[in-house]
Amino acid sequence: MYEAFIDLDELIVRCRDKQARKFIKEAVACYRAGAYRSCIVATWNAVVFDFLHKLTELKLLEDKEASNLLEQFEKLSSEKKVKELWQFESDIPKKALNPFELISTVEKSDIERLFEDRSRCAHPSMTSLEEPFEATAELARYHLRSAITHLLERPPVQGRAARERIFQDIKSEYFPTDSELAIKYFQKSPLARARLALIKDVVRGLTINLLTENLPEDERERQFSAIHAISSMYPEQTREILNEKLSDIILNKVVDTNWEKVIIYLADVKIWDTLTEPCQLKAVAFIEKLNIFDTSRYYLCEQNVYIFFKAAQISFLKEAIYVKLQLLTLKQLLSLKEFCQEKLQNSSINEVMESLLEKAIPQASFNELVSMISKDNNSWNEKIYLYLMEKIKEASLKGIFCNLSEITQEEKLLKITEQRLLYLLENASLEKLLQVSKYYVYKLSGSNLESAIELLKTSIIKLSQQVEFDKLILMKSNYSNEFLDDLLKPILIENLPKIVSNFRLSDSYDDAAFNANILLEIADSLSPAEWESILKAFCENDQIYDSRGCPSIFESLFNKSRKLNNCVEPYWLSFRENLNTFGSSYKKINKLKQLIDSYLPIK
Repeated sequence: MYEAFIDLDELIVRCRDKQARKFIKEAVACYRAGAYRSCIVATWNAVVFDFLHKLTELKLLEDKEASNLLEQFEKLSSEKKVKELWQFESDIPKKALNPFELISTVEKSDIERLFEDRSRCAHPSMTSLEEPFEATAELARYHLRSAITHLLERPPVQGRAARERIFQDIKSEYFPTDSELAIKYFQKSPLARARLALIKDVVRGLTINLLTENLPEDERERQFSAIHAISSMYPEQTREILNEKLSDIILNKVVDTNWEKVIIYLADVKIWDTLTEPCQLKAVAFIEKLNIFDTSRYYLCEQNVYIFFKAAQISFLKEAIYVKLQLLTLKQLLSLKEFCQEKLQNSSINEVMESLLEKAIPQASFNELVSMISKDNNSWNEKIYLYLMEKIKEASLKGIFCNLSEITQEEKLLKITEQRLLYLLENASLEKLLQVSKYYVYKLSGSNLESAIELLKTSIIKLSQQVEFDKLILMKSNYSNEFLDDLLKPILIENLPKIVSNFRLSDSYDDAAFNANILLEIADSLSPAEWESILKAFCENDQIYDSRGCPSIFESLFNKSRKLNNCVEPYWLSFRENLNTFGSSYKKINKLKQLIDSYLPIK
């Protein structure tokens, strides 16, 4: 906390109050001139003016005791009560300690000694005539330094009031979460040139809060920012405090449910050097029991993964991390690697992950090998490609389409992938092809095998022509997507009479809605006669007009017809007349009526 030697000019700069600084300049000038008695007297004058200035600052902060003491001084000064003013000065060390906590008990002794020596220097009658008081250079410099480091360089708020103010500032939502900005903030606060006791109180208080309290995340960010700022301002003191107190705080105040806070703290606040063995043992046990994966559902526990990778930054936990990774299955390792891809970069744990994955390459499946491919590590990929070329020969249609954009980035794999894909397409069922088109075609965009889409299209069309139309429509409904709708539309158009007939003969509500949706897809190909047949069936078949979905589908059919023809066709007019037979209880049909009416001339 204390420098070995401080230059006199630097001591002057450290004074906060201008008036006190003026007296310190005078004291330094006296010291350099060898006038050590004058130096001590000027130093005490600086202390008095600094104390009064601090009282003024505290008065502005609505400190009643400071206000009363300042009024007392001003009254004594105006009334020129010399004896009482002398007593006021002699009480400054006592008042600075209590109630204002501006100095410590030890510092109080130093300031009292300064006052006593000042009296010996300024009042010869207080010393022996035979042995007059001799002020030495060492004594003068000691008083200069003590006055400045104990009192003059510090803000007016120290002790309990300072602690309360600092924690109140940190609690504010406007306190900076960036540690560099927090340093600038603290340089204008009681933490500027703070006493060791204050630093201890704040560091200890922040540490206990971060380890034991369930604070909102934004408040935790502010507290971490504060402790990082303090450790930058006072690195040696913070390290000493944490090395002495951190283990005790963890062991005596942290309950089991808060141990993840311990890991986060140890990883983020790096200024501590060591923990006691019991503390380290508890940390290792916590990591051993930490579930990275949900044991019942086999998915990653994101919060626990975050804690796990924080623990990897703590040196004494690295062995426990390695053991934990060794216990994971290959599937879990790959899942962890994918989830943490960005976090793994520039991390020592990346080397451990790669080491374990490399050992698993020969036994890995096709999908697992694809998952191991790196975006920027070519030497790593070369090891994988040797085994992947063999695995492709056994890959499934789903596996190839799912991973197509990954495996075709390498020319060595391109040809063998095409060969396998052609074989699988030729031997797949229509339902399997439709399934692939629904879930994996979107992955092909931008890959080197966009021709695979054309191969898939050709295979689907070929097999579609070999399947009964009703069965094809049912299969299409199970795997419907934009790709498949465009692909099969020509087949639908070829079977328009069948589609219209199926709708007219709908024998259930669900059947009616299903058939109506098919009509919506090929509405632009319907003839006027087919429209009339469809609209007539709507009014006559109770399975259609009572179907929950059909009226809203017919709203879409009306809008599509109107946009295609730029007008309301006559068959819609006759249809609208027929809708009048349905009473007001048919709410969805009433909505259909209103839609058609909104495009008809007002009578």
